[in-house]
Amino acid sequence: MTSIQWADLPKELLEMIGKRLDPRMDTLRLRAVCTSRRSSVSLPSSDQEIPPLIPNIPGPVSYAPLFFQTTICRMDHVRKDPNSSSSSKSWLVKVGESNYGKLKLFNPLTNQEIKYSPMALNLLEFKFVELSKAFSLKSPRVYSVDGIHKAVLFRVSANSSDENEFGILAIFHEVELAYWKYGVESWIILGGDENAQYDDITVCNERVYVVDRCGTVSWISPVLNVTQYYPSLYCFGGQKNLVECCGDLYVVDRYLDGERRRWVLIDGLMDSDDEILPNVGFTPTHAPKAIDFRVYKMDEDWGKWIEVKSLDDKVFVLGMDCSFSVSCKEFNGVKGNCIYYMDGDDYAGSGLSGGSIQVFQLEDRSVHKLAVIPEFSEIFWPPSKVSSV
Repeated sequence: MTSIQWADLPKELLEMIGKRLDPRMDTLRLRAVCTSRRSSVSLPSSDQEIPPLIPNIPGPVSYAPLFFQTTICRMDHVRKDPNSSSSSKSWLVKVGESNYGKLKLFNPLTNQEIKYSPMALNLLEFKFVELSKAFSLKSPRVYSVDGIHKAVLFRVSANSSDENEFGILAIFHEVELAYWKYGVESWIILGGDENAQYDDITVCNERVYVVDRCGTVSWISPVLNVTQYYPSLYCFGGQKNLVECCGDLYVVDRYLDGERRRWVLIDGLMDSDDEILPNVGFTPTHAPKAIDFRVYKMDEDWGKWIEVKSLDDKVFVLGMDCSFSVSCKEFNGVKGNCIYYMDGDDYAGSGLSGGSIQVFQLEDRSVHKLAVIPEFSEIFWPPSKVSSV
């Protein structure tokens, strides 16, 4: 039987293949093969066609933010020799795209863009496995928006056939929970406990959950009701994160060495037209540092939260716009039973060296900077020696 080379395939067939590829990274890898592939296979469109400018955020400052979507991936090195006995290498990376469809890589914790040359990263030599999605709202100048803490995509009705029946849920100023529906000109402030100070929001098993600073976890129904999810934790840490792991919902309670900063109204800031505007910002104190963590999991049989003493081979990553879990077995030489995170003041000056990233090990309850424990840094791209890949 005569074999057919990829280069000889009809353009129409390549177009059909490109439309059926999933996820988006597979399309980008196909386009990387040669010029004929790029001309035959269009750039992938976004999963949801969300307008670039979202309606003005709730006060005290009102302007239209930009919506950004990125993907947390496991980046597997594809060996040229399939008979090689050596272990393959994998790394964690956040993947985005420029306005021109060019691949952009980011550190999944610091959000720092990773500059690379085409020679250092050939898409044909790597496979990208999607682990999670991250969403963020930024200012028109592509800066992080003060007060927008977390955002997720949310479909109002799971039974709706209308592809535009979706929107964005976001935490504003660590207090308000707000929803914007596609096509609507304003945000809706959701009800619930008026005294709640929300820390995190996530999606687990197609449900959206939020947690407040007191450890009360609530889920948001398709009709936007905020309902408490089992009893409150009543844990005493200063900051909470929600993490999905193997289909279960976890609460990570971060104990701090001081009081958290509060959002306050600041007068006298200037906009681009030299007009004085009110704004929100932190109280003028340094953000406290994490000194301990406690992890809790819901026991569905007993309807209560139980403390988890060990994550076994799992790794929790508490990112700026997305918290997620991975198994260390998927990353050659990486240790499990730990939490990667950043302290509040570290976000502004974060880079790729690992100096701002912290690692908490549940085994001995120790905290170390990633820079001083290099055996934990191999989970992130780029590796210490790109040429060794």
